[in-house]
Amino acid sequence: MADDDPTAGPHDDPIVPYRRLDTAKRRQAGVVYVVMAGVAGGLATLSGVTALWLTAAALLLAIAAYQFLAGWRIQVSDMEAIERAGAAASFSFGHGSATLGFRGPLAKPVWQVLVFADGPTPDHQALVTIDGLSGDVTGIYEETVELP
Repeated sequence: MADDDPTAGPHDDPIVPYRRLDTAKRRQAGVVYVVMAGVAGGLATLSGVTALWLTAAALLLAIAAYQFLAGWRIQVSDMEAIERAGAAASFSFGHGSATLGFRGPLAKPVWQVLVFADGPTPDHQALVTIDGLSGDVTGIYEETVELP
């Protein structure tokens, strides 16, 4: 979309490739926290108010450590998760939908996939959880869909 075209709308942008979700970007935030901890430590050294600033530096380093530990590189895409969930279901699946969630204090990525049986009116559905790092199926719940 050209910036000088007053008639161009928000949907006139060219289609761009879909980017994979990746929580490894948290590591960039971790670097910022490390830098800020260095600034706080430097201020503590220069000003002589060491207790307050060193406490702030320690807190910033703790937050940085968490960001580095919880910055997982997701190995399984949403489409791969849907395919694995369909394979894990006891019925042949027609379509599915994946949502990224997180598990545990280190926020490990987990795909939550809802798959439906193939056909015009699906008679089965399943909720399958897929580990975002290994691709392993971590849980499955299937049920029959009540048709009206």
